[in-house]
Amino acid sequence: MSNAPQHVIPPYGVAIQSAISEGKLPQMKALLAKRDPSKAEPADLRSAYEQLVKEVARLERH
Repeated sequence: MSNAPQHVIPPYGVAIQSAISEGKLPQMKALLAKRDPSKAEPADLRSAYEQLVKEVARLERH
């Protein structure tokens, strides 16, 4: 086994990436609605949410 640190993606991040890659706007909006801004988020999950917000905005412009 390798001693290299592994990048762990929270399970919720997988759902976000899946919704983005499949272009499912309703699912993206549902994921954003479930976000709890009062809770601390790991940096990679916060980044996934930021990407999700950008993708929702892009799809709504079209």
